[in-house]
Amino acid sequence: MKEPILSTRKSHILSTLLFLVGLLALGYFKTFWPSILLVIGIPLALRQYLVGNRYDMAVSLFVFIGAFITAQFDIAWEIVLPVIFTIGGLYILFREFFGPKEIDEVEKEIDQEKEIEEETKK
Repeated sequence: MKEPILSTRKSHILSTLLFLVGLLALGYFKTFWPSILLVIGIPLALRQYLVGNRYDMAVSLFVFIGAFITAQFDIAWEIVLPVIFTIGGLYILFREFFGPKEIDEVEKEIDQEKEIEEETKK
């Protein structure tokens, strides 16, 4: 895990804002499927990027954009989607059992200090 760009709180706020803007665009353009995959996937990937989870971001983009392309361009989803979701699931499985352990106290302190710095900059 790399150094976070923003605190968890700030990254959650920005990704929620992007999600709401995406929902607004869906309503404005009167389109739902498969655009909802991008509206969900891109804010999720943004949040993961901002908190320093680069590999999680890459897998999220791979899964959501892959599913979007499959649905948008009428690609045979019977083969492609199971492969995409299997790769995503295997990544989650290996990350949980073989990846780094829980966030330790030092990383929590760094996150809190970053939030305090951001608040004092206002």
